[in-house]
Amino acid sequence: MGVYLDCRIMDDRQKQADSRVDMETSVSDHYAALTERMEKFGGDLLACHFGLWGPDTTTDREGLQRANQALVQGCDLDPGKHVLDAGCGVGGTAIALAETYGVRVTGLTICEPHVAVAAQHAEERGVGHLVEFRYGDFMDLPFPDASLDAVLNHESFCYAEDKLAYLQGVYRVLKPGGRWQALEGLLSGAPMSEEQQVLHATAQRGWRMPPLEPWRDVFLALEKSGFEGITAQDLSSEAARSTERISKGWLMLTLLNPQIAKMNRASKEFMEASISYDQGLQEGVFTYHFISGTKPAR
Repeated sequence: MGVYLDCRIMDDRQKQADSRVDMETSVSDHYAALTERMEKFGGDLLACHFGLWGPDTTTDREGLQRANQALVQGCDLDPGKHVLDAGCGVGGTAIALAETYGVRVTGLTICEPHVAVAAQHAEERGVGHLVEFRYGDFMDLPFPDASLDAVLNHESFCYAEDKLAYLQGVYRVLKPGGRWQALEGLLSGAPMSEEQQVLHATAQRGWRMPPLEPWRDVFLALEKSGFEGITAQDLSSEAARSTERISKGWLMLTLLNPQIAKMNRASKEFMEASISYDQGLQEGVFTYHFISGTKPAR
C-alpha cells in the first residue's frame, strides 16, 4: 500500500499542493453517481461507513453493526422517540435504528435521488411506517423548535460548512434533554507533513467535503452552542481495522481485476479518499471519534 500511495502522491502533488478540493461536481451529483456502490457497501445493512472492531469482532458485518450501536450509546431509544439521521445516504442507519429500537426516524439527505432509494429499502425491510426520508440541507434544518429526541450524524458531520452554525441549529430542534451524537473522521491536531496534507486533500476531493476539523474544535463548538454533558471518545484503533481492510481489499481488486478501470470517476475518487484516510489514520494525523452533547433539560 505504501508504494502505491507514494507514487500517487508524487503524481498528484502539483495538482493538490494548495489543498483545494476539486468541486467539478456538487456533493449531491457526486453521491448520486455513487448510489449503486453505496447500496452494495455493507451488504443488507446498506452501511456506507466504517465499521468498529472490538475484541470479539470477527467479520466486517459485525463491525458495521457495532458502529451502529456505538452511534446511539446513551440515547435511551425506545418506541415513541423521534430521531433525525442527518445525512442519511441510502438509508442504512435509519433503517437499522427503526428495526432495532422501534423508533420513528427521519432521514435527511442533500442528494435528492437517494430519498426514493432509501424509502424503497425501508418498505422492503418492513419499517416504512417508521422511517421517512426527506430531501433538504441540514444546515437549515426543516423542523420545529424542540421537536426531536436525538440528532445523529454518521460520518456526515464533516459536510457541515460551518460547524458552529450547524450545531446551533441542532440545539434549536432538540427537545430539552435531547442528544446530538456523531461518529466522525476528524483531525488529531498533530502537525501534517506535505505528504499528509496531500492525503487530506485527496480525502476532501473524493468525499466532496470541506477540510476535516480538529476533534477538540468540535468539542468547543458544542460548548458554544449550549450543550452540556459533552463527551468525546477516541475510536481510532477500532476504526483502523476497518479502514485498513477496505484499503487492502481495494488495492488487491485493482491488481486482480483489470475491469476496475471502467469504474466511474466518482467511485474511483471515493476509494482514493478512503485509502488516503486510512493512511492518515494509521499515521496519527487523522482520528475517528464518537462525540456527543445534551441539550439541558428545563
